[in-house]
Amino acid sequence: NARLVQAEEAGRRYQQELSIAASIQQRLMAVTIPEVPFAKLAGRNLSCKEIGGDFFDAVNTAEGLTIVLADVSGKGVSAALLASTLQGMIYSQLTAGMPLTEIVTAVNRFFTDKNIGEKYATVIIARVQHDGNVEYVNCGHILPLVVSNGEIDRPSFGNLPVGLLPDAKYKSDQCQLKPGDRLILVTDGVTEAENARGDFFEDSRLEQAAKTGTLDQIFTAISSFCGGTPLNDDCTVVELLYTG
Repeated sequence: NARLVQAEEAGRRYQQELSIAASIQQRLMAVTIPEVPFAKLAGRNLSCKEIGGDFFDAVNTAEGLTIVLADVSGKGVSAALLASTLQGMIYSQLTAGMPLTEIVTAVNRFFTDKNIGEKYATVIIARVQHDGNVEYVNCGHILPLVVSNGEIDRPSFGNLPVGLLPDAKYKSDQCQLKPGDRLILVTDGVTEAENARGDFFEDSRLEQAAKTGTLDQIFTAISSFCGGTPLNDDCTVVELLYTG
């Protein structure tokens, strides 16, 4: 009985510490959406556990409005710890005006130099300027969606995820937004959301939902598809409406 009481007390302490960790992560991950005259931005995250490895951020500097979306491999405490570290690194370098390719190169060096096990992250960073020009660097992430006049474009330029190879080289690409266009970024928890039969939501359903729906409507489509089946991965969607 004494051992059972001790085990129950240890379990309660663990849950309390996990709750505190989740609260701290939520505060760190809280995003204050910058207001800019040329665009409107919204983002939403659903974690499949108390704490998760997805995050998004937005930073407005003289170089433009920059959106960050990342997904650390794995789930739970270890992924959340690395996600918080990754967010801090990227945020500090964005505010310092570092080029996007140099930022992901530094993050890749950190992951590989620290020998933190088989951990890596997919990352996409997109910098939107007032004229609609978008510079983006995609490190193994789900392809972005550009919705223009009801049509979907998936800019496909990409690089390796960060944390796989210490000498990986990273390059950026560009695309152009017109007034009324929407740029949508998601993590793979969206396309890999499952229903009771084990079917994935997949790119085709995401594109159909993105064509006609807002961010909230995309999540509604995911929920309807899953039909009550619990998420098996974190889901994050970020949507930018370019107003010109």
